[in-house]
Amino acid sequence: MTENTELSKRELNKVRKRAEIVSIASGMFLEQGYAATTMSGIADAVGGSKATLWAHFASKEDLFTAVIDRHVETFARDVDEVLTGQSFSIPALRRACLRFIDCLLRTSSVMLYRLVTSEGERFPEIKEAFYTRGPIKLRGAISTFFATAFDAEEAARLTQLISSAVTGYRSDVLLRPTPADLAEHVAFVENLIGHIAWPAPPEHGPAPA
Repeated sequence: MTENTELSKRELNKVRKRAEIVSIASGMFLEQGYAATTMSGIADAVGGSKATLWAHFASKEDLFTAVIDRHVETFARDVDEVLTGQSFSIPALRRACLRFIDCLLRTSSVMLYRLVTSEGERFPEIKEAFYTRGPIKLRGAISTFFATAFDAEEAARLTQLISSAVTGYRSDVLLRPTPADLAEHVAFVENLIGHIAWPAPPEHGPAPA
């Protein structure tokens, strides 16, 4: 067996171990909260020595950031399906908004959101990590989508409007004593799109109907 083969196997094992740690830590953070989850507890759950955990992550903050990235990657794949390579149209926007709502109301997304909002004041580093890796990335994808039909200023305005409305709807749904169904999601999106004063794209004809 060559040295390169040995190296590649070691690297593969390292990647697998890191993924295992992140997966276990994700469940612990979401179930116990950030403050109550300790590196020692994660090391015990993972098994093996604490040195192994510290070899992969220098701090609890670093590990929590990796957990956020794991959730954002899943979210991003769904966003890419409805936005990447798409030019602006009302049907495309409708599909995107419904997909965002679906993603935001998934159990893991709700648990992560509640964790960050409940503990973000005590631990501002987790709020910053979540915001830069989650909402900012999402808004970037939305802005790129709008930029296919509108100038930069209008794309930014529409991005703020859509993202704020959808996340606000998520918050409203989470506060209700009974869950909202798909029909309510659709009605909200139709109402939102119908009440936007669509600007006329300067190079793409009249405003969308």
